[in-house]
Amino acid sequence: MAGTIIGIVIFALVSLIFVILGIVQYRSKVPVSINTGEKPPREDELTDMTEWNHKHGRNLVVYGCMLFVTGTVFLCFLERLESVTLELVVFFAVIFAEVAWLEIQHINMKKKMIKH
Repeated sequence: MAGTIIGIVIFALVSLIFVILGIVQYRSKVPVSINTGEKPPREDELTDMTEWNHKHGRNLVVYGCMLFVTGTVFLCFLERLESVTLELVVFFAVIFAEVAWLEIQHINMKKKMIKH
């Protein structure tokens, strides 16, 4: 039980990083980027900079919340299931799907909101 509580605290802290980053991006007065190393577009390249920042911020907040829920569910079921291997495969598939969702949202925003 102590391991589950420690794990939930760790997932909460990691998720909190994404939530805080999302809030900072939501409030930003300059264009932001979601990917590390990616140069954010200039303000004159965007159709609406405020909407760009708000969508990035919301996506990171949602991702942080999804990550916490996924981790918590994983830890709660870890003690109850017989096949840890199956659970780990499902856990990593869900985490991969969450990251893919975040990247797909970013790509769609770039297509819609960056002037070409």
